[in-house]
Amino acid sequence: MDDEGRPIALRGRHQRTLLAVLLMRAGQQVSVDHLIDALWEGRPPKSYLSNLHTYLSRLRERLDVRIEHHDGRYKLEVDNVDSLDLQAFEEHARAGREAARQHDAARAIAHFRTALSLWRGRPLADLTVPALEPEIVRLEDIRLNLVEDRVDLELAVGHHAEVVDELGVLVAQHPLRERLAGQLMLALCATGRQADALAVFRATRNTLVDALGVEPGADLQRVHEQVLRGDDTFPVCQLPPDTPDFTGRRDEIDAASGALLTRATVPVVVLSGEPGVGKSALAVHVAHQVRAEFPDGQLFAHLAGKDVGEILATLLRAAGCSGAAIPELVEERAAALRSRLADRRVLLVLDDAASIAQVRDLVPGTPGCAVLVTSRKRLSGLPGARVFRITPLSHDDARMLLARVTSSSRVASEASAADRIATMCGNLPLALRIAATRLSARPHLSLRYLADRMDDERKRLDELSVGELQVRASLSLSYDALSPLARKAFRRLGMLWQCSIPTWMVAALLEVDDADGVVEELVEASLLEATGELHHRMHDLLRLYGREHADSDDHGAERSLVRVALALTDAAARKVPRTLLIARLADQVEPVPFTASLPADQANLIAIAELARHRGWPEAGLLMERVSVLLWHDSAWNELAALHDGVDEPVSRYSIALIHYARGRYDEAEAGFAECESSLDDQGKACALLGLAQVAAVRGDHERALAMADDASVHFGGTNDRHGQASALRMAAIAAGRLGRFEESLDRSRTALELARDLEPGHTALAFAEVALSHLFRFDLDSARTARSEAIALLGEHANPLHDLGIVDEPGDAEDSETTITKRILLGLAGGGWHGIDNA
Repeated sequence: MDDEGRPIALRGRHQRTLLAVLLMRAGQQVSVDHLIDALWEGRPPKSYLSNLHTYLSRLRERLDVRIEHHDGRYKLEVDNVDSLDLQAFEEHARAGREAARQHDAARAIAHFRTALSLWRGRPLADLTVPALEPEIVRLEDIRLNLVEDRVDLELAVGHHAEVVDELGVLVAQHPLRERLAGQLMLALCATGRQADALAVFRATRNTLVDALGVEPGADLQRVHEQVLRGDDTFPVCQLPPDTPDFTGRRDEIDAASGALLTRATVPVVVLSGEPGVGKSALAVHVAHQVRAEFPDGQLFAHLAGKDVGEILATLLRAAGCSGAAIPELVEERAAALRSRLADRRVLLVLDDAASIAQVRDLVPGTPGCAVLVTSRKRLSGLPGARVFRITPLSHDDARMLLARVTSSSRVASEASAADRIATMCGNLPLALRIAATRLSARPHLSLRYLADRMDDERKRLDELSVGELQVRASLSLSYDALSPLARKAFRRLGMLWQCSIPTWMVAALLEVDDADGVVEELVEASLLEATGELHHRMHDLLRLYGREHADSDDHGAERSLVRVALALTDAAARKVPRTLLIARLADQVEPVPFTASLPADQANLIAIAELARHRGWPEAGLLMERVSVLLWHDSAWNELAALHDGVDEPVSRYSIALIHYARGRYDEAEAGFAECESSLDDQGKACALLGLAQVAAVRGDHERALAMADDASVHFGGTNDRHGQASALRMAAIAAGRLGRFEESLDRSRTALELARDLEPGHTALAFAEVALSHLFRFDLDSARTARSEAIALLGEHANPLHDLGIVDEPGDAEDSETTITKRILLGLAGGGWHGIDNA
């Protein structure tokens, strides 16, 4: 159109042909060879390039269009989809199919009608372009398929009378399309015109036999048989269209399909999983896969927000029961449906069931039928049901889905960004499809740009929204269906980091003694996934949704979590031998009525300790102390170092120095202990002095080791720390023995033994071992044997540490000589001595 709204006429076949080729591929690059072939049908003039440039220039001038040229290719840019009928047609067709996948028949029909209204006959009817003929044929086929898809939906919602005339015209225009003939027969039969329906079959059969020499296909034959029997129920396929780019799920498809085909009874298959995991798409895909096994029809019902009576009425109408014949009572409707489906082979697909009660009355009563259910809940109590847990896609399938919806080349060229998007979508098909759709709508948008925007967790759910597809809307349905206490737990779990969630953490966040019921409700609703005994995980997008809904009361629950973690770690730390001397555990902590699995919860306890420290809460120091005891006891040096790294506190600096010592980094350890000696309290100073003594002993400086150990013993005595004083005296005994001061060594060992007698068996056993060593220094073998036996007796079945150091005989060895025993003990204690056990 010109500025006054009048059509612009292009003169000459070549200009019109060139414009047609570029419009057919608007927004895409077209090669010069393809343009030349279309313009001159394989016989271009010698001046073809000059002529082509002239035609392009005239198009730009006459129509004010942007035709870009790059690397021997041309592209017509269209800024607005609605400005080009073809692109508007494709967009409405896509939106209609998406609405059908979401089981919104009314919206799908509206989009399909809008798309088809743009069709004005054969494309390029006044222009003959052989190079475009395959594309024109393809478009006409797409249009007919879209008409048939729309009619299927019209029939499914009961618009039989409305489509009869239209179908009569279409069948006359396309007499070989059996699907149209079958649809016309269904519409005629539903409006009481059985004879006319049979006439359509006869005409179609004659045409197929005369034109192609073939009989009608199985689907049309089945419709014919139903009409012949005068049966008012006939094969109805209410299945939404299958997802054209469905990806992965091979194992789930095989398992669900196999379960549906069981003939001994009425199989009920439940596909359960978290919101957005692709349950509905998988159910529709499986239903299409097994459709041929259910020739009497496939019924589809979306259950969300509907009561059982309403669902039964919908299914009865689809099965051919008129409105007046539908009973009032739910029980009678259920019986009527069972009667309609008796001895037939019908597949029922029930989407988004909220409860067992919604499904129970919909199950047919006789073998041959099957029921496929999707639900966010597990529906564990549904009689005879086989429940398949649907999980997010594998990472390879997630990336493949991105590639299929956008383009393989884009994903391949930005593989790293594609992986980031898939990870931030949690490999959930709904989130992946939204992200991919956004990328597809903006072909110039880089994947890295979208990935960078999604990196911000606060905005990620905003990014996962396109049109009517929204991750947030999908999650809200599950959240709204929870009980108030479960909603509170869900919000508070959303505030946590990515972690394995034990039941005790849920109880702590809710400030209750028992959270089993709440956890079970969240698992049943597919908002938590069990990962082990009493441990669960929450999908990242669910976590972000819960965090969005958290209020000030929910944020206060973090403090309760810290207090519970402190109680659990305190109880555990008091049960392990005291090997981290700087931890005194002097402050009593109120116990809680549950326990933690410490190996499994180690990462959680570290994270909670870091949370308390970052918040500046007074429990932080106590919690870090107790977590440190447990980490040191488990030799988790990396985790202990991470916990204290960057913390400018003397205790943390001491812990880092101790880790350096354990790893054999003696220069760093000595520097750290020396710094702590001057900055810690008396207890910490004593620990630092003992650390310096240990470093000196390892380096062979036994004079310094003895002096430091004695000094540490004095400081420990001043704080009334018998554990520490005994450990320092044992260190001093070893240093004195290395210096040849055997009597001093024995005196210190005996004093350490007296201090340790009332402590736990491990400390007393070590004291006896030091006494044994002191006797060995003096070659008093009998006394050494006696002390050695006392140590073994105290340790009992826990004697392995002494075995590792050579104090216990090897199993099965013959009785050793005195010299061999002596040598074994001396070698075992050489190079550091027993003090190493205190901190190992």
